[in-house]
Amino acid sequence: MSKKSAKNQEPDATYTEREIVLAKVRGFPPWPGMVVNPDNVPPIVSRERPTGKKATFYCVRFFPAGDYAWLVSKDISKLKEHEIQAYISEPHKKNIDLLEGYRIALDPVKWEKDRENADLMAAEQEDNAPVDQLDSEQDEDEKKPAKTKKRKRESDAATKSKAKAKAKTDKKAPTKGRKNGSKLKETVESEDDGDQDAEGEGGDVTSGAKAAPPPSKKLKRDKEEDIDAKLESDPEARKVREWRHKLQKALLGSKGLPSPDEMPALDQLFSTVEKYEHPNLITYLSFSKIGKVMRHIAALSPEKVPRDDEFHFRTRAKALVDKWHTILGSSKTAEASGEAAPNGAPAEAAPTSPTQNATSAPEGENASAVADLSMMSTV
Repeated sequence: MSKKSAKNQEPDATYTEREIVLAKVRGFPPWPGMVVNPDNVPPIVSRERPTGKKATFYCVRFFPAGDYAWLVSKDISKLKEHEIQAYISEPHKKNIDLLEGYRIALDPVKWEKDRENADLMAAEQEDNAPVDQLDSEQDEDEKKPAKTKKRKRESDAATKSKAKAKAKTDKKAPTKGRKNGSKLKETVESEDDGDQDAEGEGGDVTSGAKAAPPPSKKLKRDKEEDIDAKLESDPEARKVREWRHKLQKALLGSKGLPSPDEMPALDQLFSTVEKYEHPNLITYLSFSKIGKVMRHIAALSPEKVPRDDEFHFRTRAKALVDKWHTILGSSKTAEASGEAAPNGAPAEAAPTSPTQNATSAPEGENASAVADLSMMSTV
């Protein structure tokens, strides 16, 4: 009996990359997806790859969410175009995501591009996380002393206010008669409560003023978003940002130290950055945040930079930060005097109101770039 069943058993089907399939996963109806190259999946998906030697596992990415699953051939079947059309044309579809998945299966090219862009953005955010985390920790350390002093000043002011109120009541307090003494106690309590209420109302007004951002800040944020959108379509801006990504991934990444063999290529990248000149350099520095990366590279210890004694990466990073800081300083001076700014844009006239100052695009960009580079004293 077993021999007969073995003869009738069909061989497992095989699937190629980008083939549209219908895959079965426990707990879900059969779902359309695409067979993808297992070598190009994200690391977290690659780590889940089964290691069984007897079966071949295919990696399927499902429409439209882009989730992955490792499946054997018996859980996969090829999805033909007429089958997709038949499902789409059937009435009373309840699962909207499943219907959208079938529609994408007809022509997944646009979906692939959208997912690729989303994956690139996610990878960029992951690359930015180490540097942004370092900056946020540094900003918190800088804010702590100021916060402590503020609390101390508030505490001192409260103590002085209470002492003043007590001296005031002591001066007015008569000491004759028990009845008068009882009345005095109520009067003093009433005055103390009044002083505390007044103090509390003053505190509420201050905190309320801080909590409500002025309209000018909102206008500034909106304008900065418009500037970033324009720079996203600027090839030069994206090129500078790509340099920043390569430097950050090589020397500040979370995967450990780079190989010494990679250092010559990194030396060439440093040379390219050192020679780079552009009329919009200040804008690109702010957009790419390459100044932050250089600042952190300059702060690395020697053992974390392979062949640094040969290529002097840390020294060169510090020199670049100093150079950019000088350019930014001269730009702000030129703007203040009404001359042409070094980044190629004419300096605007001095603002006549806080709103005008807050919405000035060049000044906002320069301030952001200065913030990226102004902490060199800690390097």
